[in-house]
Amino acid sequence: MEASRLSSSTRLLRPAHRAPPPSLKDFLKISDEVADAVATNKPVVALESTIYTHGALGNDLGLEEIVRQGGAVPAVCGILDGRPTVGLTSDEVARMVESGTAKKASRRDIAYLAGLGFVNRKLHGGTTIAGTMLLARLAGIRVFGTGGLGGVHRDGENSMDISADLTELGRTRVAVISAGCKGFLDIPRTLEYLETQGALVATFADQSQNQNQPGSGSGSGAAAVEFPAFWARYSGVKSPAVVESERDAAAMILAQETLGIESGMLFANPIPEEHAIPRAEMDAIIETAVREAAEKGFTGAANTPYVLQVIRDMTGERSTLANKVLVRSNVERATRVAVELSRLLAGEEPAGPASAQQQQEEEQPKTHFIVFGREKTPVTQPSTSLSEPAKADILVAGSVAVDLSCDYHPLAHSKAKGKAPQLETSNPAAISQTVGGVGHNVALAAHRVSQDSRVRLCSLIGDDTAGSTVVNSLQASGLDTTYIRTLGHDYHASARTAQYVAINDADKNLVLAMADMGIFTNHSFPDYWKSAVAGTKPKWLVVDGNWNPRDIRAWVSAGRAHNCSVAFEPVSTAKSVGLFAREHLDGTGVFPACPAVDLASPNHHELAAMWAAAKENGFFDTPRWWEVVDAFGLLGARDRFLRITASAEITDAGVPVQCVQLLPYVPTIVAKLGSRGCLLTTVLGRDDPRLRDAREEEWILTRSLNDHPHVGGIYMRMFPPVENVEDIVSVNGVGDTFLGVLVAGLAKGGRVEKLIDVAQKGAVLTLKSHESVSPDLGSSENGASSQPTLIGLPTHQQDFEGFSDESSVEEEVNSSEDESEPEILTNHQPNKTVTAKDAEEEELERLVLGDRRTFRDQLFNHDPLSDLELLEKRRQLQLAEPEEPGLEDVPDTDLFFLDTAAPTAPGEQAAQAKAQDEAGRVDGDAPAWEDSDDERLTVSLAGVSQLRKLRIAESEDVVSGAEYARRLRRQYLTLHPLPAWAKAAEGRPAKRRRRSSATGSDGSASSAEEDEGEDEDGEDLDMEAAPLDRFMRDVAKLAGTAGAGAGQKRKLRPEVLDIQRTRPLADTHKAAVNNLSFHPSYPVLLSSSVSSVLLLHHINPTAHPTPNPLLTSVQAKLIDVRRAEFLYPAGEQVFFAGRRRYFHSWHLQSGVVEKTTRIQGGHRAEHKSMEHFRLSPCGRYMGIVASTRKGGGLVNIVSVASRQWVAAARLDSRHGVADFAWWSTGEGLSILGRDGSVGEYSMAERRFLGVWRDEGCVGGIVIALGGHQGPGVLGDDRWVAVGSNSGVTNIYDRNELFVAGSGNKKVGGKAGAGGVEEVTIKATPEPARRFEQLVTPITVLAFSPDGQLMAFGSREKKDALRLVHLPSCTVYRNWPTENTPLGRITSVAFGRGSDLLAVGNDAGKVRLWDIRS
Repeated sequence: MEASRLSSSTRLLRPAHRAPPPSLKDFLKISDEVADAVATNKPVVALESTIYTHGALGNDLGLEEIVRQGGAVPAVCGILDGRPTVGLTSDEVARMVESGTAKKASRRDIAYLAGLGFVNRKLHGGTTIAGTMLLARLAGIRVFGTGGLGGVHRDGENSMDISADLTELGRTRVAVISAGCKGFLDIPRTLEYLETQGALVATFADQSQNQNQPGSGSGSGAAAVEFPAFWARYSGVKSPAVVESERDAAAMILAQETLGIESGMLFANPIPEEHAIPRAEMDAIIETAVREAAEKGFTGAANTPYVLQVIRDMTGERSTLANKVLVRSNVERATRVAVELSRLLAGEEPAGPASAQQQQEEEQPKTHFIVFGREKTPVTQPSTSLSEPAKADILVAGSVAVDLSCDYHPLAHSKAKGKAPQLETSNPAAISQTVGGVGHNVALAAHRVSQDSRVRLCSLIGDDTAGSTVVNSLQASGLDTTYIRTLGHDYHASARTAQYVAINDADKNLVLAMADMGIFTNHSFPDYWKSAVAGTKPKWLVVDGNWNPRDIRAWVSAGRAHNCSVAFEPVSTAKSVGLFAREHLDGTGVFPACPAVDLASPNHHELAAMWAAAKENGFFDTPRWWEVVDAFGLLGARDRFLRITASAEITDAGVPVQCVQLLPYVPTIVAKLGSRGCLLTTVLGRDDPRLRDAREEEWILTRSLNDHPHVGGIYMRMFPPVENVEDIVSVNGVGDTFLGVLVAGLAKGGRVEKLIDVAQKGAVLTLKSHESVSPDLGSSENGASSQPTLIGLPTHQQDFEGFSDESSVEEEVNSSEDESEPEILTNHQPNKTVTAKDAEEEELERLVLGDRRTFRDQLFNHDPLSDLELLEKRRQLQLAEPEEPGLEDVPDTDLFFLDTAAPTAPGEQAAQAKAQDEAGRVDGDAPAWEDSDDERLTVSLAGVSQLRKLRIAESEDVVSGAEYARRLRRQYLTLHPLPAWAKAAEGRPAKRRRRSSATGSDGSASSAEEDEGEDEDGEDLDMEAAPLDRFMRDVAKLAGTAGAGAGQKRKLRPEVLDIQRTRPLADTHKAAVNNLSFHPSYPVLLSSSVSSVLLLHHINPTAHPTPNPLLTSVQAKLIDVRRAEFLYPAGEQVFFAGRRRYFHSWHLQSGVVEKTTRIQGGHRAEHKSMEHFRLSPCGRYMGIVASTRKGGGLVNIVSVASRQWVAAARLDSRHGVADFAWWSTGEGLSILGRDGSVGEYSMAERRFLGVWRDEGCVGGIVIALGGHQGPGVLGDDRWVAVGSNSGVTNIYDRNELFVAGSGNKKVGGKAGAGGVEEVTIKATPEPARRFEQLVTPITVLAFSPDGQLMAFGSREKKDALRLVHLPSCTVYRNWPTENTPLGRITSVAFGRGSDLLAVGNDAGKVRLWDIRS
């Protein structure tokens, strides 16, 4: 028993199994880039973070950029989320600054903040000079650049106010480069204190100082050079030591480290003289600031900020500017010291004072001799000067590998038969080793073909023999190895240099291959990738597919962040899909904003794999993709594909289609088709000069026909091979060479279509070479041939057509000189010179097309209500101001202007214009004078967007001057048809037949009578026909163009809405569009605004020449039209009203506008304004919100037929009625009060069936009903939605409004009619869904006629519109996008087939979207 107890006690005393104690890496975070630079002795400069978190210099100092431009790695130090970090990114620094809670962290504070962070109390800290020195020392950084050092304060011998920076210099071995210490400190005592701490203090000997005070040098220079005083170059105190150059400073740092001296070093760098403030001036200012601080009691930590603030106030911007300049100057000098120190650590021999000749030689670019074949060609390596050492024209991010090629060589006496190696045994072979890899090959090809370009390769290698082989090969090839990162085995066991082993048979055909590329797929350093792009700032970034999809995305994002053009090399079918990974769908943009990449060069297998991946992962289902593809206007393009490719095989394989469908994500695709050549497919912008270059016409696959702001068309061109190679040596690296040469030309400003043949020539050289990149790319001659190897690659001395340089292309269009580059395809169209327009032509063009203002726009130039659109911004109902008396009695003829020209179809208008033009010449009305130059002039119709509408065919471009003038006349007559009186004057005497008295006064007649109104030639003699009479008669024609999907049953998906923008209305209102209404039977849209205009448009996006043409319009003078809608169910009338005591009805058949000034049955006094009305769907009633608010809110119901008052629905609501909506049956209405109460009013019972309250409503604004299969007692509408002032929209299922058990008893109604069910409505029903996506007041609500969609929006914020799927009540996330041009929404309407969405905005524009099933 005792033994058992003892055993138990022993177990209790044993220490439990615990994780190992935290190590330094758990407390200190060092970025990958900094860690790699320190480990490889690359130059690194530490930077403090208090200059951002607590400084007053702003966040645009660009210190990290200065370090990178100098060839070093910046390491911003700070404490992020409670963890000391060396190598903060700009985003992390911004997060610290924006938090506003970052502490000022010196040595004493670091453990405090880090300890709290370790227990999840995460705080930010900006490190001071002392704190930065400590973190830099822990990270192994030797050099630190900053502004000004702290020091001993004045009267410090009594206050003991001494900066911790000084004691840190006494114990932490870091070299600090600063502009001395702050000028208001006690500089002599500061230097004395540093001497006590054992810290070296030396000042850089400046040339201006030497000139003013001769005798500088290592010996006497100490007496001649003064220690700087921050803003002033001189302090009057001599420097303890002098340093002549950055190399001397680096040597001192190296000696300090080698000798094991742990104190720091201070190198003082005087402010540049042009920005310095004179010492005498600064002394006076400082004395004032210090005296004020002492008088006001600012001591300790508060002293320095106060003194600096007083100095800033007294010097204005001078001290701030000087502060910024000296900080940048110090960091720049610190960078140069770090670079020199890195060179010394690399083993370069330290030199004595360099002579001028030696310095000049050092500044010259270094030249290495690289063996290319049999001759040695000197290759000049770009200079690694400190000003711009890391810059690059091309940065290739890809693989580098050691390639082993094993060619089977059977022995002569061997008994083995066949040419293939034997399995399960050793085989004799010839094994060759080369350095390859896609990224390496592309970089080497670009470097060799254009040796004056700066090419950098960023890749990964292991710390092994293969890695050493790679580095030696790259250096021998002249490629820079700065961004070749070596991963040691201590980092990860799989950090092996990539290798590729190919086993070939005796005929050198591949039998088996093995590849080890795990170093690229298993290791990711996104911060390092960003720093590589930031440091080199290349024009072109090439990314190969060997990276994993996440790293491909990181590389592309880094390139986009630094405005680089990005090219993608797919590598293989398996790796090409990495560009279209599913997880990248949301973050991948389309042309032109942010496509996946700018250029890709797949072969046809890789192209098919990329297309399949994009399709499978949903890239072809996004609205942004559809928007660009629809802009291409690519319908029935197979014949054009066949014409361009000249190959049914290529077309049937889907190569052109796949290229086109990938274009939104990859705007330029060069498909490599082997022996067939290359197919170039690229998107053209709207202003691309190739669209108007006659020589490029045959390769313009399509031109954009819609109003997409960026897409102008597609350029597709087939390039045949430049040479058919019979004796192919090796195909290894051929595609890589092609891309390398192509990108080398693009980086110099070449155009892709001009460079493809050059790139093919480079690929041919590699086909004939044993190496993966032909060494002949860099030679001036190729074998016995004396002709240049690559003709056409631009050099820095040559002017070359820019990739997007329109000016050079324009010169090319107008030039008649022969090009030196041989033409591949010779069937060019002749180049016609486009002559500039003269003054008369420009004036005529301006009158017809110049500012797009039509005859209708000119009618309203002097409209006194042009400023009424400002009144539309008032959301709440307001009583109309007293108006001028007697306006109700003004004749309608003085108030309205009707478009009296009979509407014709677009085609008829064009034919009419043409006939009038020809008739003028036949009848003898020839022009009095004709310009003979008109026939010799040529005008490009496709080159100017305003002239494209003059084309008869899409492919038409250049026309003669005479034809151009004729088309301008026709266009003018098309836009402005002859009025009736002009037609009557031109026509022959009318042959009228007496009409029957049966013809009504409204002008309507039978079709037989209409035929009698025309003569045998078909001329319409009824010149008094109303504007829309013909439109209403020809209903069959409009009904046939109702739009796709009208009347068809369809079902929408709740996840993604297939919606596509279509042609908008060409006519623009002068004020906000406050109402949109679709005709119940025909594809006609009514729009209105307070600019007194009503427009009727025929919705037909494919109409020519004007899509969605205007049918007619009405101008209501002095009436600010605030509400207009069709009278359902027939749609024969339009009712409209403004802030007036009357309303109007427009009879479409007769064209008569009737004014109603009095409602029969009283209630006239209740209506000071008729603007808030709604027509019932049954067409019998008109509801008008009364102006009075007695007892709540009142809605009067008027009979449409008799204009008699029928009923009044008074809702007991505070502040009156906000809005109301009719039930779909027209037998009742739902009225919304401003306090959120909703009353259900029955027309049959003339009473409210119930009143309920919208949950959480804060100021009701708008209500809408929609859907079907709702409660019959409430009009069959299933849904009711309420929008409030808080931005919340609640939607209710009307079937759930009733209390359980109600609805069994019938009340009211006539005998046998069944009456109305007696129901009990819940006082506070629960909404089916609350929509909180918007935060501004909801002003727009609408349901689609089929009840599958609801739209809600707000005018108060731009693009504030959302669509909801019903009955799932889910908000679509894919529309609208950030690029959807909505503006401030003022009105929304759905088409009669629910397949069209119309949106009006405050700019007076109406845009349309097709909704697809």
